[in-house]
Amino acid sequence: MDCDYCAFQQTQLKDTLSELEGAAEQFEQAKQQRDKKARQEAEGKIQQIANKALKIEPHLPYLWYEANASELRNFIRDAWRRSLSLASNAVPEAFRFTPDNSAIAHMPALSFLVHIPFRLQKPYISKDDRDFHVLDNPLRREKIFQAPMVAATGWKGALRAALWQMGYKKDDEVILRLLGNPHTSQEGQAGRLHFYSTFFNKATIEVINPHSRQAGVGERGPILMECVPQGTTGDLVLLCVPFGPIEQSEGERCAEVARDLEVLTQGIQAMLTTYGFGAKTSSGFGTVEDRLAGKGTLALRAELPGLAGSTGAESESKHREPNLPRYLESPIRLHEDFRQMGGTLKSEPEYELFVKSRDGTYRKQDKQLYEKAQKWWDREGRQLAEATTYAPVLEPATTQALQVTTTQFDTLSKLVDSAKDAAAHLRTGGGA
Repeated sequence: MDCDYCAFQQTQLKDTLSELEGAAEQFEQAKQQRDKKARQEAEGKIQQIANKALKIEPHLPYLWYEANASELRNFIRDAWRRSLSLASNAVPEAFRFTPDNSAIAHMPALSFLVHIPFRLQKPYISKDDRDFHVLDNPLRREKIFQAPMVAATGWKGALRAALWQMGYKKDDEVILRLLGNPHTSQEGQAGRLHFYSTFFNKATIEVINPHSRQAGVGERGPILMECVPQGTTGDLVLLCVPFGPIEQSEGERCAEVARDLEVLTQGIQAMLTTYGFGAKTSSGFGTVEDRLAGKGTLALRAELPGLAGSTGAESESKHREPNLPRYLESPIRLHEDFRQMGGTLKSEPEYELFVKSRDGTYRKQDKQLYEKAQKWWDREGRQLAEATTYAPVLEPATTQALQVTTTQFDTLSKLVDSAKDAAAHLRTGGGA
């Protein structure tokens, strides 16, 4: 189909190319006659016709003259380079198809969404598979709007490579959970991570000139490579949905998500700042600044009231009756600091870890308060919990949808710190 389209475009270009060749003859005649004014007029006419050809099809004229070893290819390429610097191929916001933070409220428990607005520290280079192009190394572009892009599969491959560089093998349980099995595997396990493509709004030309190690001079001449320039901003968006065995306990699932969250954010930081993404990463291309282009967000489908930046549903503890003990949230329910996800009392080691993750020290008064909670639980709390198990109080759907904890960060280092805090809360009894 591409070849048929290009054949049709070649017929549309026939008259324009004839005009271009006629202007080139005038240019050569003026050059031989040393008529500076006529030569300038002919050169201007060539540029005008070259721009006209670009509007029909930018790549075929160059390839045509390249095949015929004509110097007119340089006029076509120069005109294309000028048009590239002026072009803006941004994808309209309505067609980006990347979710915002509100989407996580409709996901299963413990799902999380990471949004990173980054700024390129070095140019980004990729390789498109188009047959007809002015350059041998064109950027990969979106098919409709022709915006430079990092495909979702590109992000996945770059993250897998970064984690491998960090020492995680392909059969590591964290890698299998996040990224799934390789295509060559017979198991066919899908990963928990879902990547979204990133689109840029500008492109330029990077010149690479390989040198001979013996002579110290260029071997093949300059190589032109289309790239997204340094300083361009983009958005990396990832969604993680933690599916697993039905018989898996909530504690085990929380521990897995905590581990996944830590490994993922460390891998993202390494991929973006150290190892890079795209092509020529070994030469330093495709890295970003640690400081982000805006506020990044980590939205977790769980209620973690102790975590700074929580935007979850309003905690019931805010409406706690004033005369209740500190360890109770209502006359029949433990305070959220003392209860597990199932409503039962935490063990003392679990409560101690929770206190240390929040305040740093497990004091004598904390131990005494837990002992009071344990006595109440043994005396009446367990029976109340078992009785309410058969007649649960249904909460409104809108309240359930708001149980999301969102934290913001302005550097990739702070993203890793936020993930560690969230993981610590998950391990000590936080959850959906």
